[in-house]
Formats: sequence, C-alpha cells, structure tokens
Amino acid sequence: MMKRKILTLFLAALAVLALTLPASADSIWEPDDSFYRSHMGACTYVGRDYVLAGYDGKVTVFTAPGGMNKLTLDNGLRVGIQFTWEGKGTTWGYLVRWDDDRPEGWVPMDDVSLVYDSKQFMEDHAGEIEETQPVPVDFHEAVLYNYPNGPAGSTLEEEPEYQRFDEMFTQVYTDGSGLRWGYVGYYMGIRDYWICLDDPMNQGLDTEIMPVAPSAAQLRGSETVTAGPPALLIAAVLVVGVAAVTVFLLLKRKKRVQP
Repeated sequence: MMKRKILTLFLAALAVLALTLPASADSIWEPDDSFYRSHMGACTYVGRDYVLAGYDGKVTVFTAPGGMNKLTLDNGLRVGIQFTWEGKGTTWGYLVRWDDDRPEGWVPMDDVSLVYDSKQFMEDHAGEIEETQPVPVDFHEAVLYNYPNGPAGSTLEEEPEYQRFDEMFTQVYTDGSGLRWGYVGYYMGIRDYWICLDDPMNQGLDTEIMPVAPSAAQLRGSETVTAGPPALLIAAVLVVGVAAVTVFLLLKRKKRVQP
C-alpha cells in the first residue's frame, strides 16, 4: 500500500514537472491589474517596445481605460506595451517600464510610437526573406541584432545541448551588401533577433537604424497647427471681399437713384 502511494506521488510530481517546464520556458509576463484580470479574454498580447509621444509633450497613464489619472510621463521614454484592449473606438495599451520605479498602467495607443523591431522588419521585407533548410555555420558565438543592419545588442553563445546553431537558421535575409542574416525566433529565452551569418562577431553593422515615427496624437496636433491659420485667413479674406462688394453695390445703387 505504501509503495503504491509513493508511486502515485512520484507520477503526480512528474506530471506537474512536465507541465511546469514548458510554461516557464515560454511564459508571458502578466500584470497584477484588476482591469486586465477582468478583461483578460478581450486583451491582445503585444510585448513590443514603444516611445512615449503625446501631443503636449507628456503622456498620462491611467488606472484603467477611461479611468483615473495615475501618473504623467515625459515624451521620449522607452516603454513596453504588454497587452492592448479596445473599447469605445479607442485602443488602450498596458504600459510597463522596467526600471527602479517601474511605472505601470493604461495609455491610449495614439500617444505612443512603435520602436522599429524585428517583427516590423519581417512585415516590411516578407518577400525578401527566404525559407530554407537549416543553414550550416561554423561559429558558436554571435552578436544579436534587433533586425538586419539595425541596433546591435548582446552576444549569444551556442548551447549544443539545447540547439546547435547550424540547426537553427531556416529564415535568411540578404542585405544590400550581400551579407546573409539568420533569424533567431527563439533560443533559450531570446526572441525575435537576427545574426549576420557571414560576419557573426561584427558589432558595426548597424547602418540602417529606423527612426521612431510620430504618434497619431502628434500627427493630429501638427495637422491642427498647420491647418488652422490658413483656414482663418481664407475666411477673413472672404468676409472682407463680401463686405467690399456689398458696399460697392450699395454706393452704385445710391448714385442711380439720385436725381
């Protein structure tokens, strides 16, 4: 009887371990946020970096979509948007900044601008990325890039027991200089990076860093500023013109009726 209990506990432990290991390897950070918990099914995972770009130079972070003001952050800060939720015609993003203060909360997505990344690169160059058999390589260490010729990051070392590099690169992009780039979809917690297969340890290939585009709020603001004065000027000119024509016609009619 005791042996059967021990065996049952052992099998249960193995089952829990089997479920826990994959989850920890590919887990997604979720906020401890009441609105997120109650609307989890309607939220979309994003997990991308953005730059704050509100129209008035600041971005207000809210406790919930349409909720109370929580704090205000200056434009230019780089933040993560983990999830989005859409309601009443507005898309809201859950903001988190991985620093000591670690501000979190909800912001309108119109107030942030996407930092160009691997996902955007793959959308922009979908027809130029070759799907292939694993490309054989002879290096075991390489510099990671956010996207081909983009910002360089840390160095990735091969872990043969996990996956060998010459088994990994099945998506390849060739840049304008003829250098081949291999896509790193996932490797021991590393996601969405690129490695130059022909010059893997070169940290100076960052020749095409994409600027951050203006946010929707900034674009609306610039449209308001540039469109306002001309419209007022045109209206004023029309009013003056109509008044002048009216005065002219009245004087002309007065002259006609005089004896």
